[in-house]
Order: sequence, then structure tokens, then C-alpha cells
Amino acid sequence: MSEQSAQEGILDFLAVPVLRVEEGTGQVLSANAAARALPFSLEAPAPGSVLDETGAPLPPERFPVRRAARGEPLEGALFRWKTPQGDRFLVVHSRLDRSRSPAVATVSFQDVTQWRRAEEDLLRALGARDTFLSVASHELKSPLTAIQLVLERLQRGARRDVGFSGAQVAERLEPALRQVRRLGVLVQNLLDVSRARNNRFDLERERFELGSLVREVCEHFTEQARQAGSALTLEDCPQVQVHWDRMRVEQALTNLVTNAIKYGAGGPISVRAELRGGVVSLQVADRGVGVAPEDRERIFKPFERSSSGHRVVSLGLGLYIVREIARAHGGSVELTARDGGGSCFTLRLPTEAAEEGYE
Repeated sequence: MSEQSAQEGILDFLAVPVLRVEEGTGQVLSANAAARALPFSLEAPAPGSVLDETGAPLPPERFPVRRAARGEPLEGALFRWKTPQGDRFLVVHSRLDRSRSPAVATVSFQDVTQWRRAEEDLLRALGARDTFLSVASHELKSPLTAIQLVLERLQRGARRDVGFSGAQVAERLEPALRQVRRLGVLVQNLLDVSRARNNRFDLERERFELGSLVREVCEHFTEQARQAGSALTLEDCPQVQVHWDRMRVEQALTNLVTNAIKYGAGGPISVRAELRGGVVSLQVADRGVGVAPEDRERIFKPFERSSSGHRVVSLGLGLYIVREIARAHGGSVELTARDGGGSCFTLRLPTEAAEEGYE
């Protein structure tokens, strides 16, 4: 067996792809088994398929095999290959053997896609953490400040006017109570994220009439919608008995309505329900900024918000909680775009909630 054949046999045992390339011409003299098994070409990539670390396409003369053939040292250079299955990240090393003529460059390719994606996920998680801490501080501070101002005004009024009536007290306490409820929702959402991630999202099912719940939620947020410039309308709701966790479904519908108020851009908001085949569909539609197609799945993840450019301070938990409540009931939630702009969220729940619980 020749020395070259022996070397090639040894290279075939390596798990990383290896090419042996002739200096100058760039001719591939051999490729080991790992290189031959790749679903894309290392030696002759298609134009635009090789990218640098930032994702910018490289011209053919900057392809790693051609650089190695020119005698350029490649010590841990990172390249990206575009494939139908997604980008692959490869770290390339090369060594030029000048003991023969022409010289031969040995080029190895280590696939670091898994580690690269893990690094990107970690960076995104760190960014989400920092954003969450900033937004959470703002979200918690705002109602606390409002409560403090209301109570201070109430205290000053009581000191000035010994005849302070109960009606006056009740009127001045209403803004504080709204902020307390807001704080309660924030804390509940944070607790629910922990429960959902630990598979402890339990339901307390009861039988009740659907229309009363939907009307109650709409009436509760009519004034908030009006202050945002939106008209909140209940278009249709059948009288049907359901077997759900009333508090959880109220929470889900509340999250959808408040989301529409936040992103509705002052346009009309409609709520409707319909029963078909034992499944209730609760729809909340707005005429706001809408959600880009690439964001329609992502916004249901925790701490995620739409990238529409419409700045709204939010923890990014509301839609995630809606999805988990739907799943716990054996249902689903989806987002569709509306003709002419805006979004329509549809919460679908079977009238008889699943008894096996959340998984």
C-alpha cells in the first residue's frame, strides 16, 4: 500500500470532513468519508452559498478551499454554508505540506452548528432577561406610583375637609383600585409562567353560562378602550353552558382584549363568540398595527413581543398565558391577519374541558 493510500485510509476514520487539495490548481486530490457524506459541496460550493461569520456572502476567491490552495493559513476560521435545512457553521483549519511538489494542503472542517446555535440562544435569552427586568421594573413601578398619588391626594382631602363623604372617598379610590387590579394581573402572569413551565397549570372546572362571562369582560374594559380611542363592541355571543375554569378563561379573554387595546391604534375592537360542533370560538379583532407573518408564532412564546415597530411597554406574557390556558382546556389559539389591517385572535375551546389536566 502506498503512503498516500495509507494516509487516505487513516483520514477515513476521522469524524470531521477532510480534503487534500493541490496547491495552486485547487484540485481536490482526496476527500475522506465524512466529507463525502455531507449533503453539500465543500470543494465547489454554489455561488452565494458560503457566507462569512456575519452572514455576508463570500466571493468564490474567498472560499476556504481556494484560500487553502493559495497557501493561506486557516486557523479556526468560521464559515457558514447555506443548505436547504438551514445554515451550517464550520470551523476550518488548513496545513500546507511542501515536502512534495506540487505542495498539498490538508483542509479540515469541524461542524460547530449545534454550539453556535446554543450560543445564539443564550445571547437571545440574556437579551430577553435584560429586557424583561427593565420592562418589569417599569410595569410594576407605574401602578405603584399611581396608587401612591391617589392615596396622597385622598389623605390631603380628608385632612382639609372633615366632612369628606363616602361617595367622594369611593370616587377617589377607584383609580387606585384599577392599579391594584393591574398589579394583580402582572403578578398572576408571572406566577402562571412558572406553573406552565413546570407542568402545574391546574384547572378548577365549573359549569357556567358563556355569555355572562364575555359580557362581563367587555363591560369591564369599555372605558379603558374608550380612553385609548377605541370602541369595544360585543357583536355576538350565544347562550351556552360550558365546563371550564371560569377564572382562567376570563384571564385569557382579558389578555386578548387588553392586547387589542394596546396594539389597536385607536381603531374599533370587536368581540364575538360562536358555537360549532361542540367547540366555542372566542374572537377578538382589532384594526391596529397587525403582526408580521414571521412573528405570528413567536409572539405566543414567553417574553416575546411583535417586531411591528409599535412601541408598547409589555412583559410579553399575555399571549403565552392565553396559549397555555387554551392547551390546558384541550383547545387552541391562533392569530390571523384582517383584510385592511389589524389582527384577529381566535381562542377555541371544547364546551367540555379536558379532564386529564395540563401536560
